[in-house]
Amino acid sequence: MTSTDLFPGQWQPQVVLMAALEIGLIEALLDQPRPPARVAQELALDERATVRVVSVLVDAGYLEQRSDGVVVAPDARALLDPADAAFVGDRLWHLHDLLRRWVQLPEVLRAGGPARLERTPESLRAFIGSMRVGARERARPLADQLAALFPATKTVLDVGGGPGTQALAFQDHGWQVTVLDFPEVIDLMTDDLARAGIDVIKGDATRAIPAQGFDLVFCGNLFHSMSPAECASVAASAAGALASGGALAILDFLRGTGLPSSLFAVNMLVATSGGDVYAEADYRRWCEAAGLRDFAVYDVMGHSQRLLTAGKR
Repeated sequence: MTSTDLFPGQWQPQVVLMAALEIGLIEALLDQPRPPARVAQELALDERATVRVVSVLVDAGYLEQRSDGVVVAPDARALLDPADAAFVGDRLWHLHDLLRRWVQLPEVLRAGGPARLERTPESLRAFIGSMRVGARERARPLADQLAALFPATKTVLDVGGGPGTQALAFQDHGWQVTVLDFPEVIDLMTDDLARAGIDVIKGDATRAIPAQGFDLVFCGNLFHSMSPAECASVAASAAGALASGGALAILDFLRGTGLPSSLFAVNMLVATSGGDVYAEADYRRWCEAAGLRDFAVYDVMGHSQRLLTAGKR
């Protein structure tokens, strides 16, 4: 391993961008070029610090240097405009929460997890927004993959699908979609889901799923947040929610499949009290214990997660 291999990616530009969004610097430069010194004065910022930060944002491609100042680069504008559906600010703020957890890893190694971090309404909104952004690229291809695997599907229960991105992709196939998530998540997303005609259930799948008769139960990036006992409980609840001939589909990381999965296991270590990245054998055992059969694992094109399925006879 060479010394450069120790730093496979640069995280600093994202932190700089996150700070610029938080203090209003990006918003001030959305529509017209302005000199950094003038923006610093209007926002009551330190001029020296502002100039240094702007330099990073220009070099990273977030801002564009013009003769009369700097402005948000055209290619980045949609991503940095809070009024645009492509806005990535929530993902950056969620990254901030993750960084605050990860820097506590020495203490987690001594005492166990999770790291100390208060959950606030703002952090919940950032988490939900981040999940929506993260699902955009994979949502439609994944829905297409599931439609090919289970062509008779008409009704879907999306467990933990509060952000709604995957549910909308399911809906594009003509499926009737219901989302189950914690009450605080549903409350946050109710208006968006209602406008899309997506039914909702407030609940905790580790305790029970108060609905039955679905052709497909989908759990996307859910199992890694739970303990093994909770995973077994959700698999059993999902099996009970399926109609005869229906299928459970799980999207998640698998232990032993490379660096992304091992890093995500540490992410769950610092973020949850019992979450983890589990092995294929664990999922197979939970599905079989729930009475599900024909367990299978599929690659998901362009993503590190795997798609795991099992059917109800």
